[in-house]
Order: sequence, then structure tokens, then C-alpha cells
Amino acid sequence: MTLPDRQSLVRIAPAVVAVWAAVTFSGVLSDRASLVASNLLQTMVPALAATGCWWAVKRSPTRVDARAWAFLGASAAAWSAGQLVWTVYDVIGAGSPFPSVADLGYIAAIPLALIGVWSITPKVATSTRLVAVVDGLIIAGSLVAISWPLVLAPGWDTGEGGPLLVALSLVYPAGALVIVSSILMVLVRSRRGGTMPIVAIAGAMSLLGLADSYFVWQASQGIEADLSLADGAWVGGHLLLLVAALRYPRGIERVPLTPAMERSFRRSAVPLTLACLAMVVRVILASTGHVGDAFLDVVIVAVAALIVARHLMEMWENRSLTRALEVKVVELTAREAELSHQALHDPLTGLANRRLLGDRVDHALERSRRTGERTAVLFIDVDDFKTVNDSLGHAAGDQLLVGVATRISACVRPGDTVARLGGDEFGILMEDLASPDEAAVVAARVLDALEIAFPLDGRQVFTKASIGIAHADASRGARGDQVLADADAALYEAKAAGKATFRQFEEEMRDSVVARLEIIQDLRGTSAPGQFVCHYQPIVELSTGHTVAVEALVRWHHPTRGLLEPNAFIALAEETGAIVDLGIEVVRQATAQVVQWCASGEVPADLELHVNLSGRQLEQEDLATQICEVVDGAGFPRDQLVLEITESIAVDIDPDHLERLLELRGTGIRLAIDDFGTGYSSLSYLRTLPIDVLKVDRTFAGPKAGATDLVLMEAIVRLGAALGIDVIAEGIENGDQVESLVSLGCERAQGYLFAHPVPASDFPGVVKSTRPIVRGLALRGDTSVAHLPR
Repeated sequence: MTLPDRQSLVRIAPAVVAVWAAVTFSGVLSDRASLVASNLLQTMVPALAATGCWWAVKRSPTRVDARAWAFLGASAAAWSAGQLVWTVYDVIGAGSPFPSVADLGYIAAIPLALIGVWSITPKVATSTRLVAVVDGLIIAGSLVAISWPLVLAPGWDTGEGGPLLVALSLVYPAGALVIVSSILMVLVRSRRGGTMPIVAIAGAMSLLGLADSYFVWQASQGIEADLSLADGAWVGGHLLLLVAALRYPRGIERVPLTPAMERSFRRSAVPLTLACLAMVVRVILASTGHVGDAFLDVVIVAVAALIVARHLMEMWENRSLTRALEVKVVELTAREAELSHQALHDPLTGLANRRLLGDRVDHALERSRRTGERTAVLFIDVDDFKTVNDSLGHAAGDQLLVGVATRISACVRPGDTVARLGGDEFGILMEDLASPDEAAVVAARVLDALEIAFPLDGRQVFTKASIGIAHADASRGARGDQVLADADAALYEAKAAGKATFRQFEEEMRDSVVARLEIIQDLRGTSAPGQFVCHYQPIVELSTGHTVAVEALVRWHHPTRGLLEPNAFIALAEETGAIVDLGIEVVRQATAQVVQWCASGEVPADLELHVNLSGRQLEQEDLATQICEVVDGAGFPRDQLVLEITESIAVDIDPDHLERLLELRGTGIRLAIDDFGTGYSSLSYLRTLPIDVLKVDRTFAGPKAGATDLVLMEAIVRLGAALGIDVIAEGIENGDQVESLVSLGCERAQGYLFAHPVPASDFPGVVKSTRPIVRGLALRGDTSVAHLPR
């Protein structure tokens, strides 16, 4: 069977209403015809409602929705069947018997409707389910008490018709009471009073229940009355059910209610209001002489007892909620304390963070102003931490930081504050110092503690630290941020002094910090051409004295500070990243200058050019492309360019950086290790790096080199010869060094003996002077270089 579509049913419904109203109220038809038409229409409307409910079943999104519409539709169908039998009675002229076979359909409609109503009842939280049951009982008992004198009692007291009539007289109103009670529970326990289908279903069930009760009351009293009111209620009830099914097939709401919703005023007021009405009915009956109705009294007492029980349950529930709230407050307080701790402490080491240290420094200064106690702040920076972090990984770096934090904490007094300021920097606040030297003692203790090897992943890792100390003079109005800045300035001086030491703040350091910041700012803003220039230092072949190579060393013509040496700005250029562009500029200037010299015949055509390469430059993926473009643009041979990297870069080199070096070597550019032999014992990188030149640090061949250093120098020369690597000795300042190098087999050298770095205009003269210098040393044995021009 194909069901009519929704639009068809929507068009039929108003037509049915119009026909029914015309038949009932117009008086056009005879009484007999009007009765038959009315009965037929009352049969059709619930049939249409059943059809609409079955249509909603097919489109319900959940099984629960489908079950609700199915039972409501079955109820309407049962009622329509009963009405059909009733219509037959009227057609054949059998009157309106009560009870009759038609009552089977009417009575069957009641439990089916109840199941449908209960299916749409919102879910109730477990903690409030008992309260919901008590509310339902209060509503049901109150409705029984209200309807007892009007409907139930007359049916109970009627003896005519025997037990069946009495039973039916009670079934209809009792069923109506249960339905109305259930639908009231649905309404009061739905959010915002219920969605539109719930309201429509509630209206439908209420009209049907009231119509049944009205009919039973008339029948039980033997009143031959106009049933148009009951007929209208029956038709209207089923019409509302039809509208609910057609208009809102997916809108039944059963959202679980929270305890807070369960305790709302509306959900408490409805049961209590009905209970009050029931008691008012009893008072009215008593005032009119009906004082002996035992059943009504029992119901009233039961309702009152339920109200007391409900109040006790609410008291118990409120007490439980209070306890739960207390537990929640304790949890929230603990969580707040945890969040506060996290906001003021370093998550890795558990130490105070920069914010907490700053707050405690401010507090210490306030206290110092009152008591005159001495206060000091120490800033600690772990030297070369980046090398460990890059070579062993971030996990090992974090492990090292935790170990450093533990050792620093063990070096301070109880009550001192140790903080991690970020990265590899730590801070210490020392209050109530007995003497200014006490901070220096702690600093020395920290340095000694950090010199002990740290076991990391089966390795022994050695590290050192630089420390800056600032003493706070609260009597002179010192501020917390100023003291911290002073400690940072002292730390910078300690690092500049060679690391692994500490420095105490002095006023002139503040000027150096300001100068450092200004230089950083100037580096970032430098765009004027010609500010950076190259000076050149020769590399000499010892056997002939010829200049075979030249190293380009950058200088900065600062607009206000004059000519700055590399140690004044190179480290800062590395820190700010300006070294990337600066390195390319040096290659550009130097290659163009050497090409110019070669073109004029002032230097040999095969003169090699050495340029320093920064670790920051190796981070550039297109480094090889950039350099080759500059070299080729100047017309300089690639195989005469030697790029120098420091040994610190070569050790544990990053794979990406190694790839850049291999790319450079693949273009024909040669590579050199500068400061070879300084502080590192591993030679394994000589196997992996494409090295062409070793520039040996002045430690092994300089003016202060001892016998052991010369032995090591000889070993390096032989190592270079075996690997096919050129060796250049740095720091040559006198003839004795030259003689030693020649005896060791070292072929090339660089140093002040031959020339200091000079401007480009002076370098051709230097090239001409290197050979006479070496020849003069050979002829005269003169080791003095004081007479040489600088």
C-alpha cells in the first residue's frame, strides 16, 4: 500500500476541519444525516492522524522517534476503529450503547497513547530520576483528587449496568488522568517548555483525555446531553496529532536534563501547584458538607506525604551537591596553584623563570632599602651549548640543561633563588650577603662544578660557563630591571674575555653594552656602499718568499666610530644574521680586487684568494649558487678561491651544512680549515670533509710555541702531506719561526713578519717586499721584525 505524501495530507486536513464544522454547526442537514456525517468525519480524522504518524515513522531519524510515532499512530487507528463501530450503531439505529464493542477500540487507544507519550519523555539524569518519579506521582495524585468528585466518584458510585459499567466508567477517566499526568511531565521536563511537536502531542492527548472524561461523566449520570463538545475535542485532538506528525516528524526533543535543569522553578512549581489545587478542592468539598470521602482523604494524605518526601530528597541532593561543590573548589584551588606555579617556573628544570626572578629582585631591593642588606644577581651562560645541542640532539641538550640546573642549585645557599632565564642562560639572586665577595665565591664554585663532565647517552660531555655579577645598591635607587641589565653586561664581558670565567659589573661596562646595542642596530641598518672594506694579508711560500695567496679580512668604516676591527662586530654580525650578506660582499669585493691586480700585473696571475665562511652562511640552501654567481661575475677562477671554515664548525658538522660544503667543492672552489688544532681532538672530520688546506693555529708555530708544540706541528705537516692537503702556519712573527718551519717541511706561512693586513692600495707593495724579507733572513739570520713596515 502506498501512503499519501505529506503535501496531500496537509491539504486534506483543513478540508476535513471545514467539512466537520459545516456539518456540526450549520444545521443544513437533518439531525439523522448530520449525526452520520459527524460520525464519519470523526472516523476519518483519527484515520488521517494514524496515516500521518506512519508517514513520520518512515522518516524518523532514530528508533526512539519511530517507536513514539508508531504507538501514537496505533492509538489513533484503534480509536478510529472504535469510532467506526460506533458509527455503525448509529446508522442501524441501535442508539449509543455504553458499554459496547466500540469501547474495545477506545480502550485500546489509551495504553498505546501512553507508550507513545512515554517514548518522548526526556531522559533524566540518574541522580534526579527518583525526584522525577515522585513529581509524576504528585501530579497524578493531584489530578485524581481534583477529578474525583467530578468524574471518578460518580462512576464509582453508579450501580446501574453492573461491574462492567463501573469498570468502564473508571477506565476512561483514569486513562485520561494518566495520559494528562504523563504529558504534563513531558512538558515540565522538556527544555524551554518543549519543542513544537511535544506541545502539539500534549495538546492532542489532553483534548482526547478531557473528551473521554466528559463523555463518561455524562453517561454515568444518565444525562442526555449534546456531545458536540466531546466530538469537537476528539476531532481537535486527532487533528493536532496529525499536524504534529506532518509538520515536525524529526523535531521530537529528548535532550538529557542536567540536575540544574531538574531543579528549575518550573519543574518544581507544576507538581506543587496541582497539589495545592487538589487540597483546595478538598477544602471546598469539606465546606459544602462532603466530609466523609475516605478515598479522597487518602489521596490527599498520600500527595502530602509525597511532597514531604520530595522536600527531603531535595535536601539530601542539595547536601550532596554542596559536598561535590566543596570537592570541586578544592580541585580548582589546586589547579590554580599548579597553573600559578607553571606561570612562574621553568617546565624543564623546575627552577624559577625570568618573571619570578624579576619579581624577587624587585622585592629584594625593597627590603634592602629598609634593612641595608647586600643583594647580588648572577647571570650564567653555558659556553658552546649550541654545539652539544646540534651534535647530540635536543633531548641530550635538555638533559644537559637539567644537569646544569642541579649543579648550580647545589652551589648556592638555602634561600637563594636559582632561575632559568631561557635557552642556556641561568640566574641567581643572593640576598643578605655578608660581604660583596660572597657572590664571587659562589660564581667560582659554579664554574668548578660545571667543569666536571656530564654523562649524556654514554658519553662524557665537558662544558664550561661564563658568569656576570651585579651588586644592587638600593640606597642609590637601583631598579630591578637595571640590576638585571648590569648582570647581563658583566656576562657579556666574561664571554668576551675568553669564556669559562666571571666578571663583576663596573660602570664602564654599561657603556660597552650601549655601544654593543648601537653596533647591532647599525649592522641591521647598514646599507651605505663602501662602509665595509677588505684589508689583505699575504700568504708566503717560505722556500722562495713569493706571495702565493692572500687572505681578505673585512673592516668596517663606521660613520661615527671610525675603522672597526673584526673583533668589534663579526660576533654581533653572526648573532644578528648580518654576516650572511656581509660574507657575500667580502667575496664580491675581494674577487674583483684580485682580478684588477692580476690585470695590471701587480700580483701573480695564479694568486689564490682566501675568504672566511661563516657557519650562518652554511644555513643558506643556495649558498653555492650565490658565491658562484659573484665569482663568475668578477671573472675570477673558481679553483683559486679558498673558503675558510673554523675547526669548531668542522667538528660534528650538521648534515645539511656538510651538503653545502660538498656543493661548493663540486663547483671547483677549494676549502680550508682555519685555526686547526684548537681545542678539539677528533680528526675524523678530515675523512668526511672535502678539505684542501689546513691553516694551523699559532699555538703550534707562533712565537710562544715550545718543543712539544713543534713536534705536533711536524706531525701535522706530515699528516697534510700524506692526505694531499696543503699546510699553512699562522702567527709567524720572527725569523726563528721561519727557520723551524722550513726544517719541519712546512712550505707556507702567514703572519706579521711578512705584513699586517693592509688596505688594497698598499698590497702590491707588500707583494714586492715578502721575497726580500725571506732572502734577508736567509742571508743575515736577522730575526727582528721591528724594522718592518706595518
